[in-house]
Amino acid sequence: MPFFTSIKDYAKRHRKGLLITASLAGGGYLAGRFAASKIRDMQEKTTSDRMARENLKRRFQQNQNDCVFTVMSLLPTLGDQILNEMNIEAQWAKLQESRKLERSEDKARLNRDAAKNTQTEQEGGIKPEEHPTESQDLSASSVKIDLIKVENAQDTTGSQATLENSVDSLSEAVDPEAPAVPRVVPEGVLDRKAKQLVWEEIKRSSFTRTLTSIYSITLLTMLTHVQLNLLGRFTYVWSVSALSRSEPSIKIQQEEGGDAGFLDPQTERMFLSASWWLLHRGWRKCSKRIQEAVDDIVGSIPLRSTISYEKAEDILYKLRRRIEFEDDGKTPFSFRSWMLPDTPEEEAEFLRETGFSEVSDEFSTNKSSVTFRRLIDETKDFIDSPDFSSVLTSCLDEIFGIFDAQAFGKSLLPQDDFETGERIREVTEADLVNMKPKTSTLAKLLPVISRQAHLVIAGNEYLNAFAYIKELQAFSAMVYTQYEDEVV
Repeated sequence: MPFFTSIKDYAKRHRKGLLITASLAGGGYLAGRFAASKIRDMQEKTTSDRMARENLKRRFQQNQNDCVFTVMSLLPTLGDQILNEMNIEAQWAKLQESRKLERSEDKARLNRDAAKNTQTEQEGGIKPEEHPTESQDLSASSVKIDLIKVENAQDTTGSQATLENSVDSLSEAVDPEAPAVPRVVPEGVLDRKAKQLVWEEIKRSSFTRTLTSIYSITLLTMLTHVQLNLLGRFTYVWSVSALSRSEPSIKIQQEEGGDAGFLDPQTERMFLSASWWLLHRGWRKCSKRIQEAVDDIVGSIPLRSTISYEKAEDILYKLRRRIEFEDDGKTPFSFRSWMLPDTPEEEAEFLRETGFSEVSDEFSTNKSSVTFRRLIDETKDFIDSPDFSSVLTSCLDEIFGIFDAQAFGKSLLPQDDFETGERIREVTEADLVNMKPKTSTLAKLLPVISRQAHLVIAGNEYLNAFAYIKELQAFSAMVYTQYEDEVV
């Protein structure tokens, strides 16, 4: 076998080189396998991390959507109470009814005067061919003109909004310089003093109701974000703890007596029911403080005073400073007592009114109440934090920006017709007139101000604005991701 002999001789001669070559080949193969294994592990870890981040992001986004729908479901409960207890529309209706009766009485009086003048002329023996005196002619003409004015005013009432007619009647109702005409006031007609009181109540309630609606919906939105993100965090940690049994790389700090992050349904319902306090008690505290601010700042402004846009903004600024800060003007006011029960008695009342009276009787021994206590305490910690105060200010700035544009901007700012027309066109005299600053009386602004409460409670533009506030989204993410105490 010369062939095999030559191979054997070749191997003997190059034994050292072949060993080196085999070692290099084997080492390269093993290194390749090891590198491929590491790359595969890294890819799996990257994929797992990406899926975990996407899962967390999806859960967080779903939580924010749940916050919006939760606030929308609670708004009718809040709105019905605010609108019913501060029923400005009833005051407007009272003024309208009085105005309608006044016009009917004026028309009847003018008819009686006209008939009386006619009878006087007939009894005086004025012949048809004789011409009446100048004074008689003027008297009869004035009666006819007054009668025509009243009829025209009644025709106008049927075509215009009743609210605008009430505002137009302000000059007769609250003008302190107008001479008082002593006459018998028919039943149902308000005298000058009664009208003054009604208008003052409308002024007070218009600001109070709208500002109460704005602060209540803002605090309700903030509270809902804290509640649902806290529950979302516990749910996420519990889902991770379920994987820790099969995945040793994930370690969860277990609590005594159960899985980490696990909440029983009763505890969740109790915690979510905490918004009952704001919906039934807190908004009244809010309304009381706002009413005091309105009495101090708006109460001294006459109804017939001229209001410019700058003055309206100054009034709004003073109201916010009075509401959101303590008497020193520097320390932020704490809204926690408006949002959550602050004493054991208030907590017991809240639990009793929401149907958890059996828990309130054994509040210190019930296992669920311990977890509920932890949730409530953590929520209060977030409310007391500087971050919450900063985010609340950002939310209020955004909402009051909408209110300012709707209530004052459309009525007092110059009309800008350049955006709706052509880009380049000649400026006319009408455009210059529209660009001039506008003013209005406070009385004419009251219907617009009071109407904003309905828009706030209905949601729409005001509620949608919260979805675009970056500070609120960042605060929600901070609440959702603070699970350092659970994951170690």
